[in-house]
Amino acid sequence: MSEAKGVETIGFVGLGTMGGPMVTNLAASGYDVCVHDADPARTRTFAEELAAKTGQKITSAVEPSTLSSCSVVFTMLPTSAVVRSVLLTQDNELRIPFEKGTVIVDMSSSDPTETVDTGKVLAELGVQMVDAPVSGAKERAATGTLAIMLGADDDAAAERAIPIIEKMSRSIYRTGKLGTGHAMKALNNFVAAASFAAASEALTAGQRFGLDPATMVDVLNDSTGQSFATTYVLGPHIVEKRFSSGFALPLITKDVRIAAALQQAVGHYAPVSEAVSNQFNAALEALGPVDHTEAYRFWSTD
Repeated sequence: MSEAKGVETIGFVGLGTMGGPMVTNLAASGYDVCVHDADPARTRTFAEELAAKTGQKITSAVEPSTLSSCSVVFTMLPTSAVVRSVLLTQDNELRIPFEKGTVIVDMSSSDPTETVDTGKVLAELGVQMVDAPVSGAKERAATGTLAIMLGADDDAAAERAIPIIEKMSRSIYRTGKLGTGHAMKALNNFVAAASFAAASEALTAGQRFGLDPATMVDVLNDSTGQSFATTYVLGPHIVEKRFSSGFALPLITKDVRIAAALQQAVGHYAPVSEAVSNQFNAALEALGPVDHTEAYRFWSTD
């Protein structure tokens, strides 16, 4: 519990489904944390409850400027545009008066091209950016066993971030320059989304032919069709009708769009990426901001 004593207070922005448990793991590892969320009430309540739970100093940064005292600040936010708006003004000045040498670690699922641009502006202002998006869903966020894809232009900034990231993860993959972490995350989520879309189509066709959906899931998971979607999504959220994975439909749709845009940017003809993006866009347009597993309901009624 006290292994991180003596280390400076860590800043963390974004206390949602993933960010909340990630901060909890930092505090449980002995870090004092300064937290901020767009919802002031959530910020205050979270800080009070986490301090009582862990015995660490948890500062409630209702005003983002409070984060300026932190030399390493993590962001876990919905989009790269939101990340930029938290860090920079429209005139590309620091919104938070960070000291030169501060390291920003964006763990959001961001657009890699926007990350590169934001990182360039920050570097000109004396602040280094590292992208370190996560994979593993809310369950692994809670257990501190996330997979991390880390990109950085500045090795010293990455080395400052890694010991802290280790408290939230079981594996860290150095992917290359700044933006490559977010590129890898988008491509990973495209593959996951494609698997979910394909598994949903198979489950729908099987049921219409008379197959039992629970039996189908068992067979898929014991056969070559096995994937994260068949193992962790189809059973609990489709067959058992929970529809509560914690991963929102707008977010996975955004990630698939980012992956499709990346395919175009590198000049790669990618019809599967385009088709999956169209599928999720249609579901989002019909259903709105629901859990992503709800897309099955939309697709299966075609």
